[in-house]
Amino acid sequence: MSNGAQKGFDFQSLGIASVLKLHKLAIPPHQREYAWDADQVGQLYTDLQQAKSENNDYFLGTIVTIPTDNDKTLEIVDGQQRLTTTAILLAAIRDYLLENEDASIVVESIENEFLSTIDRSMGQRVARLKLNVDDNAFFQDLIGQRGTILPPVPSRESHQRLIEASKVAREMVQRILAPFGAPHRVDALNEWLEFVEHNATVVLLKAPDGAQAFRMFETLNDRGLKTSQVDLVKSYLFGQAHRRIGEAQAKWSSMRNMLEEIEDEDRGINFLRHALIATRGFTRADEVYSTVQKHVRGETNSAAFLSDLEALSRIYVATFRAEAEQWNGYPPAAIQALRVLNKFDIKPLRPLILALAKALSPVEAGAAYQYLVSLSVRLLVASTTRSGSIEESIAAAALEVFTGKITDTKGLKEKLLRITPDDRAFSEAFATITVSKPDYARYYLRTLERALADEKEPWTLLNEDPTQITLEHIFPKTPDLCDWPKFDADTAARYLRRMGNLCLMQKTPNSNAGNDKFEIKRPLYKDSPYAWTNGVFEVEEWSPKAIEERQALMAQIVTKGWPI
Repeated sequence: MSNGAQKGFDFQSLGIASVLKLHKLAIPPHQREYAWDADQVGQLYTDLQQAKSENNDYFLGTIVTIPTDNDKTLEIVDGQQRLTTTAILLAAIRDYLLENEDASIVVESIENEFLSTIDRSMGQRVARLKLNVDDNAFFQDLIGQRGTILPPVPSRESHQRLIEASKVAREMVQRILAPFGAPHRVDALNEWLEFVEHNATVVLLKAPDGAQAFRMFETLNDRGLKTSQVDLVKSYLFGQAHRRIGEAQAKWSSMRNMLEEIEDEDRGINFLRHALIATRGFTRADEVYSTVQKHVRGETNSAAFLSDLEALSRIYVATFRAEAEQWNGYPPAAIQALRVLNKFDIKPLRPLILALAKALSPVEAGAAYQYLVSLSVRLLVASTTRSGSIEESIAAAALEVFTGKITDTKGLKEKLLRITPDDRAFSEAFATITVSKPDYARYYLRTLERALADEKEPWTLLNEDPTQITLEHIFPKTPDLCDWPKFDADTAARYLRRMGNLCLMQKTPNSNAGNDKFEIKRPLYKDSPYAWTNGVFEVEEWSPKAIEERQALMAQIVTKGWPI
């Protein structure tokens, strides 16, 4: 066993059952419920069984906690599922011994050391592990059952998962004992208790506060990180709400239900971050919890902040749905622009899109959205959408829109002028781009088609259905290079997805040229209604040079397609 401390963190290596044995543990009241299904529970037990059979230790990762109540209780930031599933297995071992063996001392050890303890100041027995407000009473009833008493009646999905976990644990006990005769079963279970107490190890980490706990969690976990930070924000706000906890719960629930309409598993943390950026300034992904702590303190502020989140969540969700009632009264071009922005879904623009909808009139916001379409394409083509300076500049603009410092599209353009690729830079970048996403390529080609015809608002999405309009690679994806004398393996890879090698084809029985040589494909382009496709017929031989020349012609009119 090793102990250590670093920058306010205490950490200790010990068996997972020892964590239960040595501490009182609590899931913060409003953190998420028990989430493991039967397969996940079974996988943990199977992994433990395999390690034990091979006389190996088994490492279950890090348990991240925050000490409370003068270090008497540890709040669990990360580790709820593993600890709960371990406690359920210990309860299943106890139940077997109660029903089938004369092993009262072992039963007493499990109950008094791992599942509960005596709190002398309270004058009662208390649980070693408490779950959240939705699960705890059910969990205590479940693991407190003795003998063949029926389990409690579930009222939530998490309760049913706890019952399933208990069933898997009982089956696991039977698997453990299958090789042993009656005289050796107590010893076999004792060995398992020793294993989960000493050899199924974790690193127990105690963080000085919630923000530090999250930062440590970030270094240890990638998947689940964002959900955990949302849980921390929720717990913090509910803790600040005090007497207004009912109001806080209702507003958080309303916000959460609204966000369910967005098909993104990270929607919760994305919304919180984007709302903070729009209302309080640039916030990094790992600073959401600490920013809320910094700006929201006390009952009144907590309730007001949750009210703001609830209201903003409605607008935020609407920005993902161009058909939402939010856009009644907006110009048609504004709604078309929103559809294009959602196609690209450039995350740094989301706070600005939200702020525009909240703060500006429909006409002015609509004009701003049209401008953002051109800005988006220019940033995408210039490959700068994920630049830190770009994101911070857009965040600053979002805050100024939200607070009323920017009141129109002219002011927004001026604010973002520094990060906007000018016409020359945009044209030069377009002349050499490759496009790996077919729907982006179709959109670019449709806009260029309309720009060539001098149509109004050429950037508007029209007829994007791939079943009607297909994206053709003139030099094909899987060519026989013998049929394409101007290409070798190197040039094939470099030029396949260049814009100059792509064209639109109407879906007809004779439109699919596939991997045919250029001489066979060429007549199909002649009859196309699309000017950029029709122009391919004028080329005698397809080559890297022909691709570059065609793309250079496209680059000459891109500023008409996406003007600033």
